[in-house]
Amino acid sequence: MRALLLGTGTSTGIPMIGCDCRVCRSKDPRNRRRRTALHLEAGGLHFQIDTPPDFRDQALEYNLRHIDAVLFTHAHADHMFGFDDIRRFNTMQQSVIPAYADVAVIRMIRQAFPYISTEKTPGVYRPQIDFVSVDGPFEVGGVRITPLEVIHGSQPAFGFLFEEQGRRLAYVPDCKVMPEDTRQLVEGVDVMILDALRHREHATHMTIEQSVETLQKINAKRSYLIHLCHDIDHAELEAQLPEGINVSYDGMVVEI
Repeated sequence: MRALLLGTGTSTGIPMIGCDCRVCRSKDPRNRRRRTALHLEAGGLHFQIDTPPDFRDQALEYNLRHIDAVLFTHAHADHMFGFDDIRRFNTMQQSVIPAYADVAVIRMIRQAFPYISTEKTPGVYRPQIDFVSVDGPFEVGGVRITPLEVIHGSQPAFGFLFEEQGRRLAYVPDCKVMPEDTRQLVEGVDVMILDALRHREHATHMTIEQSVETLQKINAKRSYLIHLCHDIDHAELEAQLPEGINVSYDGMVVEI
């Protein structure tokens, strides 16, 4: 497995528009964070998890050339509003691309992009997507994928556990509470990537402290904090974390 973190920031991105704080003005490239998304290579396939507003720039910077499947964690703007750019991959691959998500998440995505279809219409350039609703573990190629239900505000939200040839990677970018049954599903994974917005309490995201406490219970071999806001300086937080827990940054590659 090879996980490429395309973006590691919260919904505003870092730097924020019109902000002169020390993190937004930082020269450390690790403090420059696009909206959160993951590109995973596993079992010879390429999975795109979420398509944020920065997706086009992310695809260009990291030279993405192929997507076998798109997965959506939830239907918030910062995780889906780059979906239209999947059409370029349809053109390059000359194929319809499947998109997997909870049925309620698919409904909201369809409302935002009502023109998306599996059909190619002459003179119209739009994504060709086969939506697939999932409510439990499923397989794409030789990769087993388990949706991980979490609490993130009032709308349905999920992470995903990817398993292939004994390798296990879990990705939960937006989460306020991880239910115990979900935590048990990811216990002892090789890699755990988890939401950690800031130190101050937030209504729909874990704080750094809450995330670290959850990660210590999960006890992954390697853990990474993601979805960070401009309160957080990369180097300062990295120096404060327990062994085995790291701060993610845009362009980071995690291999198992």
